[in-house]
Amino acid sequence: MVRVRRRSISVGDENISALSGQTKTRFLRHLLDDIRALEHMIDNGLIESGVTRIGAEQELCLVRNDLRPAMTAPQILKTIGDSHFTSELALWNLEINLDPLEALPGCLRQMGDQLTNLLKQANEEARRYNSEIVLTGILPTIRKSELDFKYMTPSPRFRILDKILKELRGEDFSLYIEGVDEVSLKHNSILFEACNTSFQVHLQIDPHEFADKYNWAQVLAGPVLAVACNSPILLGKELWSETRIALFRQSIETRHTGNYVYDKQPRVAFGKNWLKSSAVEIFKNDVAIYNLIIAAEFDDENSMELLSKGITPQLKAMKLHNGTLYKWNRACYGVANNQAHLRIENRYIPAGPTPQDEMANATFWIGLMLAMPDDWRGAWEQHFHFQEVRSNFLKAARNGMSNEFRWFDKSLDATELLLETLLPMARQGLESIGIPESEYGGYLAIIEQRLVRRQTGASWMIDSLRQLRYKNTVDESMLMITNYMREYGLSDRPVHEWEIPGQSTLVSIPNRYDRVDSIMITNLVTVREDDLLEFAATLMQWNHFHHLPVENPDGTLAGIISANDIERFHSSNPDDRDALVGAYMISDVITISPETSLDRAEKVMLLNEFGSLPVVRDNRIVGIVTANDIRDLRTKCQTGE
Repeated sequence: MVRVRRRSISVGDENISALSGQTKTRFLRHLLDDIRALEHMIDNGLIESGVTRIGAEQELCLVRNDLRPAMTAPQILKTIGDSHFTSELALWNLEINLDPLEALPGCLRQMGDQLTNLLKQANEEARRYNSEIVLTGILPTIRKSELDFKYMTPSPRFRILDKILKELRGEDFSLYIEGVDEVSLKHNSILFEACNTSFQVHLQIDPHEFADKYNWAQVLAGPVLAVACNSPILLGKELWSETRIALFRQSIETRHTGNYVYDKQPRVAFGKNWLKSSAVEIFKNDVAIYNLIIAAEFDDENSMELLSKGITPQLKAMKLHNGTLYKWNRACYGVANNQAHLRIENRYIPAGPTPQDEMANATFWIGLMLAMPDDWRGAWEQHFHFQEVRSNFLKAARNGMSNEFRWFDKSLDATELLLETLLPMARQGLESIGIPESEYGGYLAIIEQRLVRRQTGASWMIDSLRQLRYKNTVDESMLMITNYMREYGLSDRPVHEWEIPGQSTLVSIPNRYDRVDSIMITNLVTVREDDLLEFAATLMQWNHFHHLPVENPDGTLAGIISANDIERFHSSNPDDRDALVGAYMISDVITISPETSLDRAEKVMLLNEFGSLPVVRDNRIVGIVTANDIRDLRTKCQTGE
């Protein structure tokens, strides 16, 4: 049986280390020998064929009663006592590995039953630690403070990779994603990658078919992603329909910018060209294109020697290097019962919103993979330009189903393509291996209803956010959306049946206003020290503000100017119109952090007789909280709104 096993940073079970000296030399020898061994195995029929197997990996988020990330994964893993469960990059993530199944009648039912049972088991165990699971591509309630290095799973493997990737980068990682809103920030660890949770589907492929099947998987990626999108929000910002695609790529970006165009591929990539010959072509290209970043010591003989003794090699060095690359369709090599196999891992399908939705996505993709048209084999460039296929994928990530895709040199509406062409193909593919409609029909009906009702997980979340924002802050809206996902995520109601969360759910969420960042104002108006005092007064009047932060040119906080300061100046200098902000601002400013409790912020303002406090991170202002905001909030809570 194929054993599907992966971690967020897929580096296997070896004791990895940085590349240096003899360690690098020995690792390179193993790596080159592994590539030669794989080529020999493919050329001589030593890779399993004639069998199709499916498998999947479920990544999930853990939340507390207040719907914030719960750092309970280590405790759950320690007591759950089930090898299907493993750790992920962050303390609020878990992974479930489903058993591989031969693609025969009954396999989808077995896969769905096991997924449901393991998720229920995980949730029961999580509740012992005052947490629950949420199936989502990106947890809406995650905040920047939960992406601190201290919340990384305490594994030497993860910490070494974090250290190496940061050294390669040479500076903090940058994140910039523009959608309806935009996110622009720096981060100093790979933990942003842990925001991404997915439902990864594996399909075993015959070696002689691998090139064609891999190319077909690339063609399908855009349309399949469009109907599966479930990750439109990051840090309260409305971004791409599947923000994971942009976030994952940037969260571990190691390339440097320069003063000339250098066509170097990112470690998270879709690809640039069609596969011409076999799976070994991918692994050769990856060794040629991507720098090695880690190594490991191997005690066993080299792979070609093992083959000469009739032992199927694990190709550990090749798999280790492959595990540091994150293709959205990834080629995988594995061994079970001394029999090697090849498979394609679909890595772009997001987790959630329900197990029914995940199984629908998996069934749709598997059916399509089995329905590859015979007359396309070996002739991909005659039917599609690769750049069109790549463009389809990026358009799907940005806009979901609100797209036109290029298909046989024509532009087709995404919904039309999916309903009229791809759904019938998926049915045909599943029936070709004897899976009856009674088994697959319900799952493909979910895909059909998403298209008819135009409601994916992403569109439901965006519609909910926009409706809830009429009466609520962004943070309150995120809490209500996540609460709905927690309540219905393990139900039998797929996302196309979901409604907008009710306003009444907000009252039931504990500690919903625990910190300053839950109510602080972030759309700031600021001034500089060399601005006219009259300019500052005018900005306050226009925006109905009583205070304005004063920033230095580098964005650091210089002080704060208040309406009272300006009024005192005008009382004593009524004719002076050239006064500057810097002369009258308060430079010795008391600040708070986004994580400060509201109670403490209120006490600081009362003690100092302040009407507001700047909220600062790394000496840069990120928000402002006012006494009036806190008073209004207290009134809101007392009246039960």
